[in-house]
Amino acid sequence: MNIGEAVVAKLFSMGLLLVGLWLSSPVFANDAADAEHRAAAERFLKLAKAESMAAPLYQQVNQLLTRHFSEVGGSFQFESILREHQEMAREKLDQHLAWEQIKGDLIDLYLPLFSAEEFEELADFYESDVGRKLMENLPRLSSESMAIAQQRWDEHLAQEVQQILDKMDSELEERQLGPRESSGAGGN
Repeated sequence: MNIGEAVVAKLFSMGLLLVGLWLSSPVFANDAADAEHRAAAERFLKLAKAESMAAPLYQQVNQLLTRHFSEVGGSFQFESILREHQEMAREKLDQHLAWEQIKGDLIDLYLPLFSAEEFEELADFYESDVGRKLMENLPRLSSESMAIAQQRWDEHLAQEVQQILDKMDSELEERQLGPRESSGAGGN
């Protein structure tokens, strides 16, 4: 064996030793555990239908464009312009909200909250009959829950919060003017 071959053989042996040490190190074990944790989080998010969570935003943008089209006098004969711009908006939304774009951020959001084992328990729940039933009805339940909250706001809270704002405005104005100006303004 010549010197070049000996050096290559020694480097190869050292490389194998380093790979073996790395594979047995806690760093590699942590990488494997992290990968397992991330995979469990992704599985859960898919079962929880996180892939479709941006769908309402797509609908809202479509409605916004349709409303704007009508407001600026768009008519049926120019509907192709509306459709073209809706497609442009969908492409922009896809660039930022498509599952592959947000998946990593969502996984990072959930990772600190649940262990890999807890993600598996959640996934088992979402795969169960009751979990599937929840997922089927969750959009309607969420929508109707928001409608109840909005109705309560409209019927009671909007006016009460406005009264609180008005009172705060009055108190601020009174304190900002000070005792002389506020009493002098009323004494004229």
